[in-house]
Amino acid sequence: MTMKNGKIILVCYAVLFAAAVYFGVNLSDEVLGIRTIDLANYLVAGFFPLKAVTGTIIATVVTLFLWFGKGGHYRNELDAVIEEIKKVTTPTKDETRVTTISVFVFVAIMIVVFFVLDLVWSNVSLLFY
Repeated sequence: MTMKNGKIILVCYAVLFAAAVYFGVNLSDEVLGIRTIDLANYLVAGFFPLKAVTGTIIATVVTLFLWFGKGGHYRNELDAVIEEIKKVTTPTKDETRVTTISVFVFVAIMIVVFFVLDLVWSNVSLLFY
């Protein structure tokens, strides 16, 4: 099954990978920092902190699972979502004006309704108290 939006999907997965690296590093920092010996800042190969290595591994596993998982089902679903988003149209200036005016009218009507209900309820409650 070919994807129509390959570049957009690739960018989505790149953003997902970047976010997964961030959260993976923070998760690794918390998990590795639980011990009395803080392993989170231990340098792997004398250069990379252990939390960065494990966070990147977690992000890679999550991203590859979503890329290849279920035979590419997630990529196909993302492609279908992008196709649906392309069908969305923005309202015209007139439609926006009409919608805005109708919202203001509805809010004004509701203000009057609640004001009247409040007056009625306050008078009814005075009868009981």
